[in-house]
Amino acid sequence: MSLPAVIALALGLSLTAYAVLAGADFGAGALHLLAWNRSSDHEAIAATIGPFWEANHVWLIFSITILFSAFPTAFSALGTALLAPLTVALVAIVLRSAALGLRSSPGAEARSRILLGRLFGAASVLAPFAFGTVAGGLALASVDGDPAGRGAPAIPWTSPFALLVGALAVALCAELAASFVCLNLHRSGEDRVTERFRRSALWSGICVLMLSAAAVGTSAATAPALWHRLLGAAQPALTTGVIAITLALLALAGRWYGAARLLTLLSGAAVLWGWFVAQAPRLIGTRLTIHTAAATHPALIAIAIGIGIVLLLVLPATYLLFALFGRPVLEVTE
Repeated sequence: MSLPAVIALALGLSLTAYAVLAGADFGAGALHLLAWNRSSDHEAIAATIGPFWEANHVWLIFSITILFSAFPTAFSALGTALLAPLTVALVAIVLRSAALGLRSSPGAEARSRILLGRLFGAASVLAPFAFGTVAGGLALASVDGDPAGRGAPAIPWTSPFALLVGALAVALCAELAASFVCLNLHRSGEDRVTERFRRSALWSGICVLMLSAAAVGTSAATAPALWHRLLGAAQPALTTGVIAITLALLALAGRWYGAARLLTLLSGAAVLWGWFVAQAPRLIGTRLTIHTAAATHPALIAIAIGIGIVLLLVLPATYLLFALFGRPVLEVTE
């Protein structure tokens, strides 16, 4: 395996960690919005996600650093063609952080807490949707200025395929969060509140299946090269994702919450890697590959060493975070 491919693999693993871990963080905000004014649901969400919230953004920073240092040409094309949704995602991340921080302050009034909670929820939906449209737009030929992409949308992230991927990202985040909350509520014996989140997880999982099928079908017209690879090289990963999400729904129906959480995590990772395989070796559009967009060989060696050092620091810290706070005690009030 070439050095650019090794670094691209590290980038893919970092993005996977961000998608499934921060995805649950975003999904918690979406569930917070759906809960409206039910304090019991808000308390359950805060107790489950609170210990980890925002810590998972370290994987986003790690991914961005790898991309702009190891593949600068691709980073430039990404920042130019998809600046709008990336900006929306960044603003949404800042807004949700500020809203939750202010909402949790001791001096916040009841009305302010409600408004800030809804801002937190809306921003939590907007961020994964924007990231999803970026992922969908990456496959279009118009992103990198390929003349063969004249039939593609001039604004890649507004294509039907990209918008469906954005909606899929939101649904998957909601299911991830609901499965996390269900398990912790079940461990604490909060059966009544667990049932509400179980229904949310079931509906989110159904939406994931429907939106996945719609996105794959739409890619045939919007990104035909990607569509052929989705049904070819990427088919094993996508099939794994479909089986995992189906089994997760069955586990939720049977109230096997531990299995449901693991299967939901697996389904999210499988869908993401199906997209990676379908896109490979291209990074962005149809012309920029991991080799044509790569930095010089000496730079790649230095980057690979840096990645190893960062992982030695971040992985143990992440493990300790989950080991210390992974089983919160929930005491919710109706």
